[in-house]
Amino acid sequence: MELRNHSHGMAEHPAPVMWSWQLELAGISRQQITDLSRVKALYQQGVYHEITPEQRRLEFVRWLYQQNRLQS
Repeated sequence: MELRNHSHGMAEHPAPVMWSWQLELAGISRQQITDLSRVKALYQQGVYHEITPEQRRLEFVRWLYQQNRLQS
């Protein structure tokens, strides 16, 4: 089930009415919908972004270069 909020620029809202009724029909409580909406908003803001090992290595190499510990 795809859970997209097609608000087109409208502010995020704890329980978007666009899809909350579908979740209620699936047996999900209003509190769970509110919690899911908060997690979705945080995820979209990048709070749950996980850095891959490759990204960590690139950041380290960039830091080494910026500290003049690595020559190009």
